[in-house]
Amino acid sequence: MDRTGAAPIGLALWGTEPVRTMADYAQLAEQVGFESIWLVDTQLICPELYVMLAACAMATERLKLASGVTVPVTRHESVTASGLATLQELSGGRALAGISTGHSALRDIGEQPARIADLAEYVARVRQLLAGESTVFGSGSEGALTWLPEPASVPFHIAASGPRLTRAAAGMADGVILLQGAAPDLVDDAIDLVRQGAADAGRLESDVERTVWVYVGLHDDQERAYDQVRARVSAVLRMLDPGRLEGDDRAVAEAVRREYDMFAHADSMPKHAALVPERLLDRYAIAGTPAQVTARISALANDDRIDRVVVSPQIGAPGQPITRDFITGFGEQVLPFV
Repeated sequence: MDRTGAAPIGLALWGTEPVRTMADYAQLAEQVGFESIWLVDTQLICPELYVMLAACAMATERLKLASGVTVPVTRHESVTASGLATLQELSGGRALAGISTGHSALRDIGEQPARIADLAEYVARVRQLLAGESTVFGSGSEGALTWLPEPASVPFHIAASGPRLTRAAAGMADGVILLQGAAPDLVDDAIDLVRQGAADAGRLESDVERTVWVYVGLHDDQERAYDQVRARVSAVLRMLDPGRLEGDDRAVAEAVRREYDMFAHADSMPKHAALVPERLLDRYAIAGTPAQVTARISALANDDRIDRVVVSPQIGAPGQPITRDFITGFGEQVLPFV
């Protein structure tokens, strides 16, 4: 997608705090210069996604509002379409749909991720409903959003951490969220997969927005910055096929898979996070001083192949200032210099 200047920077948050607090974070994020806010949809760990996004919409004027991400298995197509259309109306056209096959939202309830083919059908049906058309559901029943006064145009961005889904997403979505690491070679490989997928689908590469999603730790003390991303990198390794890694890195990924506690998925420092060495923290996250973080974020945002960077800080909890501190610190020490 053609653009000039640095790519916009979005903010991803786990909605583990009270909804009014999340709305305050959204308002602060808009004030310091973030372009969008992406809220996780994991029902046993976070409050209801669309209630939180609605509260964020009411607290802001320009901030784009995104599911980051929702999944087919926990929400019927009609439910997702209705939620997105309502958010689009309430926000004055600021809704974005982040979606994928599923991870923690499903593992916590004993369900498996959706198949890629099912995801494609799901996206197609939601789009039909948002366009004001009827669609045939998997049950064979046909339906439409009869309350929808006019079509709701909501961009779809599919999050992908593996090669197959990355290529497929480039053929079925408005954009691909690259949840595949922060090191330059990992980003290059992910963008190449988008290019391949677009070509396979007969689309132009410029037809597909590329969003790089990175976990960020920001602190003057390097070790504390590393600690802020250790849990999130362990989650990335849990999703990766260990066969894609070699040697000691593969052994780490295999150990993380064995030891990972899904019910501690949103904890700031779960036991399984201690398995991740610093070399992998630097490959799959960006953690360091404001100057170090600025340099790496700026390199991504000023890469012409990248259309958006979404930064995801350590998960906060009620009574902890870490989320507010991150938004304020990133807004003062990083965003102005990207």
